[in-house]
Amino acid sequence: MSNTVHLGTIPVGPKHPPVFLAEIGTFFGQDIEEARRMTRRILTAREACPQTPLILKGEVLHDANVCLDDDTMEPYVAKDGTLRRERYRELVERKVVPLDRYRELFNIAREHGLPFVLSVYDFVGADFAAAVGAAAIKIASANLTHIPLIRHAAKLGLPLLLDTGRAEMDEVARAVNTARKAGCKDLIVEHSPDGHPAPPENHNLLLLDTYAHAFQAPVGLSDHFQGELMLYLAVALGTSLVEKGVVADVGALDQDVAHAMALDDLPHVLKTVHDTWIALGEPVRPLSQTIRGNIGTSQRSGLVAKRTLCPGDRVNFDTVGFAWPMKGIPAFHWDTVDDWEVVTALPSGTPIRWSDVRPVSS
Repeated sequence: MSNTVHLGTIPVGPKHPPVFLAEIGTFFGQDIEEARRMTRRILTAREACPQTPLILKGEVLHDANVCLDDDTMEPYVAKDGTLRRERYRELVERKVVPLDRYRELFNIAREHGLPFVLSVYDFVGADFAAAVGAAAIKIASANLTHIPLIRHAAKLGLPLLLDTGRAEMDEVARAVNTARKAGCKDLIVEHSPDGHPAPPENHNLLLLDTYAHAFQAPVGLSDHFQGELMLYLAVALGTSLVEKGVVADVGALDQDVAHAMALDDLPHVLKTVHDTWIALGEPVRPLSQTIRGNIGTSQRSGLVAKRTLCPGDRVNFDTVGFAWPMKGIPAFHWDTVDDWEVVTALPSGTPIRWSDVRPVSS
């Protein structure tokens, strides 16, 4: 299986810059005009920081019947820290958008060359995602065990993102195997820490490496942390993709806003993601690497005359000291020149060069 997946024209994999999925999800409710504004702001952020590949992340929630119409209550933490409860069906109903309105929204991204990835919850939504030009389909964590949906999506010929959520390893393996057996050649496994928002102790970011080795696929982080720290830690650990909710109003008391970031912060976060990845560099220092910036004066030491030296004096700790910058014989050559003979008169404090000393004839 390939360790590089292409989302549109953007390569995703260990050898490529990490990709940022800016998730508008259902944060706009049913206000498509607000969704349009959010999309345009994401496009502006892409222009401000083109170094980090940027993809729009959306959802296709078009049918409230994916949720039971009963009295199940959905708890969520609001941005102010309060625990709120809402009847699950009503929550879903106020976020459902008809497919034709979704098409209008995603056409904006397509017209501007902004790839988009869509979470789907049923067969119709998956077919719509493929038809409207999505770069990939995402299977949300709640549907990781929805084998029919995974199988259906895998047959559409698009890359799949599998959000693992709280799944056990065997459940993740079953989802991956199902997708591959159904024809999916390109998939990304996303780690999704427990909690909305997720505290640091729930993150287990080392799972990223576990998934990468177990499934031989690029890995990503679906970030539910309050703040951006986990994005940068995940990049430092080698993740190929990071996903984060973006909202216009971070003070909104709605589901999932507590761990979303402000759209205004997106350019800065994109730059920091890029800088974090660049800082990883290589596992060894490349000798041919051009050093940028002010590197200061060399701190390496060289040999200097400890006192006034005359021809015939010997090189030893009584006659020779060490000082930086290294303008004479490097200190690491001490074992070579120890007990050599001085052949040049040297004032105290003068760097000692190779021409100033010679080996003593035996």
